Amino acid sequence: MNALYRGILLSCLGITLGLGAWAGEASHGFAYFGNLKYSADMPHFDYVNPNAPKGGLMRGGDTLQFNNLNHFADKGTLAWYADSLVFEPLMMQSDDEIASYYGRLAETIQVADDYAWVEYSLRTHARWHDGQPVTVDDVIWTFRTLKNEGSPTWRNQHRDIQRIERTGTWSFKFHFTDTAEKNQQLILLTSGFMPAAEHYWQDKDIHATTLAPPLGNGPYRVAEVDKGQKIAFERVKDYWGADLPVNRGFFNFDRIEMLCFLDQNVMHQSLRAGVFDYYRDEIESSFATAYNFDAYYRGLFNKETHQLGHSYGMHQGIILNQRRPLFQDIKVREALTLAYNFEWANRIYWHGGLERNNSYFVRSPMEAKGLPSDDELKVLAPFKDQVPDRVFTHPLVLPKNNGYGRNRENLLRADQVLRDAGWIVKDFRRINERTGEWMSIEFLVSRGDQERMLVPYVDSLRHLGIKAVLKKVESTLLTNRKRTYDYDALVGQIYTFNLPYPSRMRNQFTSDYAQQPNMQNYGGIQDPVVDALVDQITGAQSEAELSAAGKALDRVLFWNFFVIPDGHPRGRHLVYWDRFGHPPLGGQYMKWTGWPNLWWFDQEKSARVDAGLDAPGWDEAETPELSQQGAL
Repeated sequence: MNALYRGILLSCLGITLGLGAWAGEASHGFAYFGNLKYSADMPHFDYVNPNAPKGGLMRGGDTLQFNNLNHFADKGTLAWYADSLVFEPLMMQSDDEIASYYGRLAETIQVADDYAWVEYSLRTHARWHDGQPVTVDDVIWTFRTLKNEGSPTWRNQHRDIQRIERTGTWSFKFHFTDTAEKNQQLILLTSGFMPAAEHYWQDKDIHATTLAPPLGNGPYRVAEVDKGQKIAFERVKDYWGADLPVNRGFFNFDRIEMLCFLDQNVMHQSLRAGVFDYYRDEIESSFATAYNFDAYYRGLFNKETHQLGHSYGMHQGIILNQRRPLFQDIKVREALTLAYNFEWANRIYWHGGLERNNSYFVRSPMEAKGLPSDDELKVLAPFKDQVPDRVFTHPLVLPKNNGYGRNRENLLRADQVLRDAGWIVKDFRRINERTGEWMSIEFLVSRGDQERMLVPYVDSLRHLGIKAVLKKVESTLLTNRKRTYDYDALVGQIYTFNLPYPSRMRNQFTSDYAQQPNMQNYGGIQDPVVDALVDQITGAQSEAELSAAGKALDRVLFWNFFVIPDGHPRGRHLVYWDRFGHPPLGGQYMKWTGWPNLWWFDQEKSARVDAGLDAPGWDEAETPELSQQGAL
């Protein structure tokens, strides 16, 4: 990075160059902007409970099914936490800084001034669960295997890394390619690298799915696997990293179990019955109604909402697969967007708990609001004839429905847009005026809430004469069909971040990843303007440039109607039996709920819950005020 570039960036950010930002020397961490908050002799992160007791059992549950424990295999469905609890990354991100990373498996990091390489040194006492040391050989073998023999996903993830070099007994360098954009993002690309044990995999296929517990080096090991039912992790008693300052207050449960359910209603009833303890509910309707039972009013069961400090992205929407010729027409995509009655669904299904996704970068510095600013117009000017006019003339707001009854006005608008696109109605069918083809769309879902969300929408499309079919499939089948883009439309989430990750943005939005299998460009977006704007974002030389390019991209994505937006929640919803403690959640930069890593088992609380579960049923007459609350 040259001196002029540094000066521009630091001036725009209003920060001073400091430890960990452009370090020419080895450091215990790396800061994307400015100084690291924590020194090398930190006692612990401020947001944890360093005195959290160890022990106890935490049981979570979900409807996700799994058939794989090998996170290096780019196929199958990986079990929850089979990577993050069992394997160590080189570095971890703190939760009270915008983007600072501290060593876990790596003791130090050193970054070239021009970002041509990054060097790590391993902690010499790091051990695999069989007692053998974690070595540079393990790192080199893992990288070369994934880089040279891995799936397209792994090869793409490492495409900006040219080679790996041993620089000492415990140190190594990642060298970046000449064509890679030399910036901080390259460092983040390597920070989460998790090596595998070469001696363990020598007689095994690292690319194959397996239900055999892998050999890890993290705080937990897989203790039990019951296919289709449960996976259990046990805390490694002699975990080599237990006393690291970055780990104090983490990994407190002796045992963590994840239970699998095929049906959400069964899962909810099981949680209420105490079969498991914790669930992060992403469905507004169930959070509003499914947990108002006796134990909640008796204080034995908790419902909490925390607004976390991160971008929601396009939290949920209907993704239209533009690999299908039908969806390559922007007018068709616009008409289908008009036909979706978000306000009705939000009132009836989500109990008013969602806000419409009028952005791909909700709650981030790249969220476009109002009309384009002068800086945005400068970015957009070269593309004026290649983007919809509304990019320049309209704020990012979709037409609203009143939320009651059928959205007649917007359906009439959708009908006219379809007619303008050459799709007319004949014999109650929406047909192509030129070919006579009947417009047909299959919506693929695997979850009950998504199915319910689309039922009225499919009905509205049928009123427009469209042959709309809603098909529910098992989650593993949906995963496989997503990998080969074998669908017309599906409900999905497009996650973005406060700081964009170039590889993720390209994977989700750009032409190069529209046809490669197993990528995240589920909509098949192939737009040269989008490609160019993503390049500007990843090459931005100041925060102001990043913001302007990001907002310009937001407008182009939105007004191309690539996704039919649904909504995003006002916070993260947690429901759990009151057996546990957790540190304060919802800080400025905190991106997750801390579960299960920062939570701990509280014996007194758990005993109270057990006593309550064993006690006779709650008598409404004794606490009428709670009965009245329940009626609300």
